[in-house]
Amino acid sequence: MEYYSVPSDFKMETIDRYAQMNEEYAHAKVLETYGNITVNNELASGRAVSQLPRIDLLDLRRYIEYSNAKNIDFNYTINAIYLNNKEFTREGVQEIRSFLADLYQAGVRSITAALPSLVEIIKSSGYDFAVKSSTLCQITNANKASFYRDMGVDRIVVDESINRNFGSLREIVKTFGDKVEVIINPICLKDCVYRMFHYNQIGGDSTGSASEISVNYYEHRCVLQRYRDIGNLLKISWVRPEDIPYYTSVGIHYFKLQGRHLVMKGDPVRTLKCYFDRSYDGDLMDIINMFHSINHFKILLDNKKLEGFIKPFYEKDHFCQKSCESCSYCTNYSKKIIDYDKATEVVQMAQTFYHEYDKFNGLIESCSSEEEEMKRTVEVDFDL
Repeated sequence: MEYYSVPSDFKMETIDRYAQMNEEYAHAKVLETYGNITVNNELASGRAVSQLPRIDLLDLRRYIEYSNAKNIDFNYTINAIYLNNKEFTREGVQEIRSFLADLYQAGVRSITAALPSLVEIIKSSGYDFAVKSSTLCQITNANKASFYRDMGVDRIVVDESINRNFGSLREIVKTFGDKVEVIINPICLKDCVYRMFHYNQIGGDSTGSASEISVNYYEHRCVLQRYRDIGNLLKISWVRPEDIPYYTSVGIHYFKLQGRHLVMKGDPVRTLKCYFDRSYDGDLMDIINMFHSINHFKILLDNKKLEGFIKPFYEKDHFCQKSCESCSYCTNYSKKIIDYDKATEVVQMAQTFYHEYDKFNGLIESCSSEEEEMKRTVEVDFDL
């Protein structure tokens, strides 16, 4: 059996469609949706509040009651990697426990967390929450998995960077057990240097109003990272619907769709159906983005032409040495399936757009202009 965790759009009709899929398919099931409130949210999560639907505790309670009636669970996300150190003060612990009590009363029975300190507070709260460790914990090997196992974590989401390291996945399953979860539609370039810093920015913007500058800074640079080399599209650790059997064969039975910021304008149900069917004939990037057109800088990545791409990773442990300059597998494969002339045009347009319209660049330039003006003013006053 395959179990799927899906970002919530907090719509009852979406739950109805998931429940219908659960009845129609014998081998796959929507286990849960996940998300958090955005009105009076006291604890940070892994998404900026400006990108999420407006939900308060009452909305959450109604949604969970409806979901549970359809035999679909809900997982609450408190997966920021920084809580302003409030968890290390008496007032902070009391505030967290009070919020946990509110969540329990609203029907929450499962929480995703990233901070070990928060896990300890949840486990000592007196409530029977199941705890899932976030991908932000960067669980990349069996040793890290054993740490969270010993903490009493019920399920772990491994870091996307090891999605194609089947040797590590086997060892993690052997160590932790069968409740190991893989994100199947990551959008980040593997081993992206911005990743941890992006997590910090998102956590800071997840409980209050966020500026367009902070929200877009890493998103823009992530796109530019991917487009530094057209072959980078194959270096994103996505999992094709057709490749799910590789993962079940090593003991992975829990799969997660990321993209809480995509569900309002995207189509999570259609995306999920592709995975339930284990087939999609079209642009793989559509699945990764849940059929939400995030921008116009699209390079066609024909999903069916990627058949067999992942096979060497599965058959040979450590096939990827994470040294792209000494390996050309992804680049050579991309040249066989991508129209490089069209792709190059898209890359050039993207680079021009993000350079000219990036608000952080504008902020830096405006500050530099002001400093230059101040210098000229000081020089004139000095001459007088």
